[in-house]
Amino acid sequence: MKIARMPTFMMFAVLAVTACASPRGVEQSAPSAPSAAAPSRPLVILSKGEPYALALRAFQTVGGGSYPHLVLNANLDNQGQDSVPFPELAESLPQLNTATWRVSPDGTMDTTYHLKPGLVWHDGTPLEAADFAFALKVYANPLSGSATVAPVGEMQEITTPDSRTVVIHWRRLFPGAGTMYSRTQSGFGPLPRHILEQSYAQENFEAFTNHPFWTDEFIGLGPYRLERWERGQEIDAVGFDHFVFGRPKIDRLRILVANDANVAVASLLSGDAHIALDYALYYPEGAVLRQEWAANNRGTVLFSPTLFYFDQIQLRPDQVSTSALRDLRFRQALAHGLDKNGLNDALLGGTAVVTDGLLSPRASYYASIEPSITKYPYDPRRVQQILDGMGLQRGTDGYYLGLEGQPFQLDILSLVNPTSDSQNAIIVEGYRRMGLNAQGRILPAALFGDGQTRASMGAMQLTGGSGFERAMGGLSTASISRPETRWQGSNRTAWSNPEYDRLWDLYNTTLDVATQVQLLAQMEKIISDDVPWIPLYYTPLITPYVTALTGPAQRTYGDTDTLARIWEWQWTS
Repeated sequence: MKIARMPTFMMFAVLAVTACASPRGVEQSAPSAPSAAAPSRPLVILSKGEPYALALRAFQTVGGGSYPHLVLNANLDNQGQDSVPFPELAESLPQLNTATWRVSPDGTMDTTYHLKPGLVWHDGTPLEAADFAFALKVYANPLSGSATVAPVGEMQEITTPDSRTVVIHWRRLFPGAGTMYSRTQSGFGPLPRHILEQSYAQENFEAFTNHPFWTDEFIGLGPYRLERWERGQEIDAVGFDHFVFGRPKIDRLRILVANDANVAVASLLSGDAHIALDYALYYPEGAVLRQEWAANNRGTVLFSPTLFYFDQIQLRPDQVSTSALRDLRFRQALAHGLDKNGLNDALLGGTAVVTDGLLSPRASYYASIEPSITKYPYDPRRVQQILDGMGLQRGTDGYYLGLEGQPFQLDILSLVNPTSDSQNAIIVEGYRRMGLNAQGRILPAALFGDGQTRASMGAMQLTGGSGFERAMGGLSTASISRPETRWQGSNRTAWSNPEYDRLWDLYNTTLDVATQVQLLAQMEKIISDDVPWIPLYYTPLITPYVTALTGPAQRTYGDTDTLARIWEWQWTS
C-alpha cells in the first residue's frame, strides 16, 4: 500500500516533551531566553553515545556515529566538509608518479611523508616518525581484531630514514594510499612510543588494550587535549597551544552524551548546548529546530544527505528465522515490498536521495553506473506473484508459511531513534498487508556497538553507514562480522560472493579512475542481482548549531565530519 505523507503535527509532537528535559551534565536554564555569554565561553557539543577509546583506531568500534575523539587527534592528512584532503601533520600529501608515491614493477608501492617541524604530543614530547612505525606494529597484530582491514592490512612495513620522514611500504597497489584520514575508529595514525612501547613489550595484548592511555590518560596531537572523561556523561577538553595549525579560537569544549533526541532539542533551544553531532538528532527534531529558530534567528540546521540507509538481510544459516531468506526470489519480493519514495516523503520531508544501488546518485560518476543496477520498484502485486510462484501457502492466520510449510516471523530490527522507529513500523505494516508476518524490533542505544547482537538478527536489519565507495567494502567476505574480528565489520549477515571479492580486491589495487568506475558498476550489478542488502536512500545527517557560532558547514560526502577544521570555529557574540 502506498505510504501517506506523515501529518505535520507528528513532526512537532516532540516539542511536548522538551520543556523539562536536559542532557545529564547540562545545567537547566531559566524559561526565558539566556543572555549572551562572553565569547570565551566553552563550546557545548552533544554527541550520540561516546567512543570506545580515544585513539584514531580502536580495538572495538561503537556504532551510532560517535566520533568526538577526532578533536583530540591529528593525522598526516585531514579532510574538510567538501571531502577534499589537505596535509595536516605532513608537509604535503603523496603525489602519484613522483618521489613521494612510487610504484614498483612488482606491484608494490612506497609513499613518503615529511613531518612538519616542531610537532609535539599533548604532553610536550616530540612526535617522531618512529611513532608511526610503532603504531603499525600494534595494529597489525592479529589480536587487534582488524589487522587485515585497510589501510593497515595493505601496509607491509613503515621505515623511518630520519625522525621526520615516514615511508609506508605497501604490499600492492592501493588507491587509498594517498590519504590516511578516516572519521570512524578504523583509521590509522601514530601512537606515542614513550607511553606505550614498554607496555606493549611486557604485557599480553588484552592487558595492553586496557592501558589507561586509550581512555582516561589519552594524549593525542589534535587541536584539543583531554581534561576529563566521565563515562556516559561528558568529555571535557581544552585547546592545545602547540597544535599544528595553532591554538583553537574556542578555548574549551564540553562534549555531552545525549542519547535522547528530545532532550537534545530542549538543550539547543534553551542555549544549554550549541551544536549536535551526527545521530544526536534526526529529521523530525531537525524540522522542529528549523521552524523554532527561523522565528528568531537563533540557529541554523544543516541537512546533509550523506548517510546511506539500507536493509541488511540475514543469510547466516544458524540465524535465519526462515530458510526462505536464502532464496533469491524471496529477497526480490522483499525488495519490491519497500516503498522508498513513500518513506522519504512521510518521514524525511523528501530530503533524502533515493537510490537503487549502494552508491549515491549524487556521485559524479553515477550516470555511468546506474544502467548496471537491477531495480525493484515498489509493487505489492509483484510481491504476491513472487511468493505465490515460490509455492508458498498461507496459514489459517492469512500469513505466508515458509518453504517447509511452517509459520515464520519476519523480524525487522532497527536502531532506536524516532525516524527509524517510525520507518520500522511503516515497513512492518506494509509487509503484513502483503501477507508476511513481520514484527518490529528496536535495538537500544546501549547495544549499538554490540556487533554480535547486530549480527544475530533473525531476518532483516535497517541500518545506516557512510555509503559511497566505502559501502561497497562492507559486503566483502573480509568484512563479515565474526568472533575472530571481535564482531567488527559491517557485513553482519555474512553474505559472500567470490566474484564480488575479486572485483573489490581489484578495485582496491587499481589506480586508474575510469577503471575504478567500471569495477564499481560490475559490483553494483552483482549486489542488485543477488539482493543481500536492499538500498533505500541517502538520508540527511542533521547538524543544528546556534547563530553565535561560525564554522560548521554542510557536507557533500559520506566520509566527511561535522568537526572538520574545528580549530577555526569561533564565537561571533
